[in-house]
Amino acid sequence: MIKGYILVTTKPGKEYEVASEIMKIQFVSDVDVTYGLWDIVVKVEAPSLSDLDKVISAIRSIKSIEQTATLVSQETA
Repeated sequence: MIKGYILVTTKPGKEYEVASEIMKIQFVSDVDVTYGLWDIVVKVEAPSLSDLDKVISAIRSIKSIEQTATLVSQETA
């Protein structure tokens, strides 16, 4: 299992709209709207790096997103 955290910056005032869209994406397990440098933190639990890549691409295609950064972690035994 691959775990990833995607940090998202949106256009002003679009945080909740974008968060709602992100929740619809397969393998997204949690979405939090935050205050600070990043507007949204997304937790992804995907079976492979390829699936994680598909989630990242889907998130980046959302219209009101300005920037993303991804942190990847592989579960250990």
